[in-house]
Amino acid sequence: MKKRKIDRSILNNRGLNILLSLVIALMIWTIVTVFIDPNQDTKLKGVPVNFDQDSQMYTALGLDIINDPMAQVTVDLAGNGTDVYGLTADNVLVYPDYSVVKGAGTWELNLLVRVLGNSASRVSASTTDTVTVVFDTIESKEFNVQVEMDQQITIADGYVLHSTTAAPAIVTVRGPESEVEKIGSIVAKVPGSTDLENLSTSKIATVTLEVRDANNQPMQLEFSSLDNSIVDVNLTVYQNAELPLSVNFINYPPNFDLTSLNYTLSQQTMVVSGRPSVIQNLTEITVSDFDLSSFQLDKVYQLQVNLPKGVESRDNITTVNLTFNVQGYTTKTINVSQIRVINQPANMTIKALDSRISNVTLVGPEEELESLSPNSVVAVVDASDIQIAEGREKLAASIQIPASTTIFATGSYSVECQVSASGAQG
Repeated sequence: MKKRKIDRSILNNRGLNILLSLVIALMIWTIVTVFIDPNQDTKLKGVPVNFDQDSQMYTALGLDIINDPMAQVTVDLAGNGTDVYGLTADNVLVYPDYSVVKGAGTWELNLLVRVLGNSASRVSASTTDTVTVVFDTIESKEFNVQVEMDQQITIADGYVLHSTTAAPAIVTVRGPESEVEKIGSIVAKVPGSTDLENLSTSKIATVTLEVRDANNQPMQLEFSSLDNSIVDVNLTVYQNAELPLSVNFINYPPNFDLTSLNYTLSQQTMVVSGRPSVIQNLTEITVSDFDLSSFQLDKVYQLQVNLPKGVESRDNITTVNLTFNVQGYTTKTINVSQIRVINQPANMTIKALDSRISNVTLVGPEEELESLSPNSVVAVVDASDIQIAEGREKLAASIQIPASTTIFATGSYSVECQVSASGAQG
């Protein structure tokens, strides 16, 4: 019988020998671990700390974490080798023990460790590491956004920057009370650009907000945040215009010539501003109505300036004085017996009961008044301008002088009338 020869080339293969050694070592380690010494102690490094776990314990106190304790720790594991082997950081939950936290401040906290998964009950885990956590009371505070303009922003001649408003106009800052209370202002500073030179139209600029302290110095928020960090700033540009002032007269006779009134306003023109679309359609500015029936010789009247909506006075003028040149004018008192009722409703009959109106004051050129006959003056009751009801009623009457275009009446007058339904007996 021949002996089988061993291939010595295999025995002399160094790489194969190393591989066989490793396999044998692994088998021995497994036997020892599983069968001989089943308890296994090991360290798991780089396990992150979960600061959200049990966070209600400090949020219930109105607190929040204001530092950034992004910690990783080493966890000691003990248990059966088959349970411990293969555990990673994903299988372990590490979180601070917040039970000792009683208020704002800096706290050195122990860490609690929990093993997750099926092996949780068979593996013990712990760490001797601690974390430093800073707590503070959380505050929410509103700030009006203040707009600042770069000096490079210019407005075209004949125009003015009317207003700068931010949208949103109010922002809320939320963060630690100690930091929020240091904030002096929230500023939207509009930077200069070629697009914002010689402005003649309104513009919108998108601006990143700046936080400043009580000394108006830039301030970096370390732990706080804004609900809006970017705003739109509306740059509203108005056009200027110098316009004449005029008076609107009311309560004068139908045929009266308003040009016969020699009057002067203390302000002949005024500079106003408004949106170009409005200003370009204006030819004058009207002051408040002047009731000619209230006229008195040698009296100065103060009238309000009525600006159209969206128009402002650049001169800050709100009133003007109205004066009349009454040279050659006088007054005359007469009794008016000519009384007429016009524009009677179809279903009503109106009959004047008064035969005359006494002590009617007329104003006009002296020569015309001297020659004016009382019969040339008429008191007119216009039923279309008044509310009437059946019965005796005093109705307003206007004084008219058909023969003159320069004489008018002052004061208010009325006529006693009988109002009845058409066909009824008065």
